[in-house]
Amino acid sequence: MSILRPQCSHCIYWVSGDTSDTSKSGHCHRYPPGIYVNPQSGTVIQKFPTTEHRHWCGEWNNDDAVLKGMLAQTAAKTAAPQ
Repeated sequence: MSILRPQCSHCIYWVSGDTSDTSKSGHCHRYPPGIYVNPQSGTVIQKFPTTEHRHWCGEWNNDDAVLKGMLAQTAAKTAAPQ
């Protein structure tokens, strides 16, 4: 028996990546990007976590009320006159 879990590609915080196969990988925007320092060059970058479209996390644990609320806010902002 397989366990069905919400997948990243169905989450409102997931954005398809800039790769040749955009349906397979993307970035999670649930939280601010992490800050990383390249140890060789010292360059500081900000990066959102990269995930595959079929990955999942424990963030939603069968309570989609937060997702529905965010979806309603996004729809209202999109529909608002500019």
